[in-house]
Amino acid sequence: MNRRISKMLALALMSLVVMSAYAQKGECSVGSKNYKIEGRISHDTWNKAQSSKVTFTGIPANLEEFKQVRQTLGKEPQGAVALQVMAFEMYRRDRAVGEQALKLNNTTTNFNSTIERLKEMMGKDKFYARPYLAAALLDGAKPANAYTPDWPYCVKIRVNPVNKYQESQFLGGTVIYLQIDSEGWDTNWRGVEVVRPEGEQFYVVSNCPAMYTQCKQIKGTWKELK
Repeated sequence: MNRRISKMLALALMSLVVMSAYAQKGECSVGSKNYKIEGRISHDTWNKAQSSKVTFTGIPANLEEFKQVRQTLGKEPQGAVALQVMAFEMYRRDRAVGEQALKLNNTTTNFNSTIERLKEMMGKDKFYARPYLAAALLDGAKPANAYTPDWPYCVKIRVNPVNKYQESQFLGGTVIYLQIDSEGWDTNWRGVEVVRPEGEQFYVVSNCPAMYTQCKQIKGTWKELK
């Protein structure tokens, strides 16, 4: 009996060590801003019950900050999704900087399609443009509150419960199908696909039209993200 208890305690301790290591790996600070991944999404085995959230207290101010955040978040599938949201807002603020951030966080094909769409979404047509697109992808933001997200900012993500992971020779890795919980569209769950190409360190977004489709117009005045 004592041996069994000792074995159980040892296993529990090992589990705590692994969880602690993951927590350290999924969290970083850049300047006064904090970024954190909560919950794990498997890199190689589809589990429709898995979900996660990425919280942060500010948008990276420049490309160097984005790269620093990517060193932590970009190693996880859900982290790449959160980085995409941040890059959308960076593009709104500065086209050149945002474009470089998006280039880092996307496959070449998806980068091209995303940029073309963002040019329209961040354009000058007040009836068509959606400068608050990134905010619409954050938890708590909805048209009725002028896309004012909860604090700290949070991107809520789950594994697509229908689409299983799929190997892609073209992309050179396993495509992971995820969904963002958002209230900015008629359908809450916005699909996004990510992949870590063979030999690469970071996940990148390979497909995300649901993220840049025109969201609903706000009611009231939008307050820019921090």
